[in-house]
Amino acid sequence: MNCKKCGAEVATSASFCEYCGAPINQEEALQQSYSAPAAYTTTAAVAQPEVVEKKENVLIGLVGALIGAAIGGGSIVLLGRMGITASICGFILAVCTFKGYELLGGKLGKLGLLLCLVIIAVTPYIADRIDWAFVVLEAYGDMGVTFGQAFNAVPALVAEEAIDKGGYISNLLMLYLFTAIGGFSVIFSTFKGKKK
Repeated sequence: MNCKKCGAEVATSASFCEYCGAPINQEEALQQSYSAPAAYTTTAAVAQPEVVEKKENVLIGLVGALIGAAIGGGSIVLLGRMGITASICGFILAVCTFKGYELLGGKLGKLGLLLCLVIIAVTPYIADRIDWAFVVLEAYGDMGVTFGQAFNAVPALVAEEAIDKGGYISNLLMLYLFTAIGGFSVIFSTFKGKKK
């Protein structure tokens, strides 16, 4: 007797083809399908792939966080130079720092979170101070003032009110507010996903 599906020769008493697993006698096969050997069933269970959790590489993640912070800090300075309020860049700074860490470090763990928060706490101040240093350099550059001197002079100029203290502080606070919003949204989405 030949299998109707693959054409192989099978024993007359066989219920299933030993080569392709097709039933030989439809009525008999339906009655015996519950007891057919697992090797011949067409609905054999497929093994599920094992989920491998990513490991956190702190040093490389730190490099990613610093690159992300540089992108965010650069956007603060760039938009500040264009005369645009750079507060929204705080959001960019936080997201880029966390995502840079996660991208290069594999995942954002508790140590990575702490390192990113330290970077995020320092970067807005430095970026804002660089922006103000450019303002000082524009005002006093013809007197031979270097960028480093202008950068170092910003706190003294704010204290002496040569730079509007209220405007300086409010701009910095808005920058930190948007940074906190961006940071919170990334932290919430990252750790909410881990709880599932």
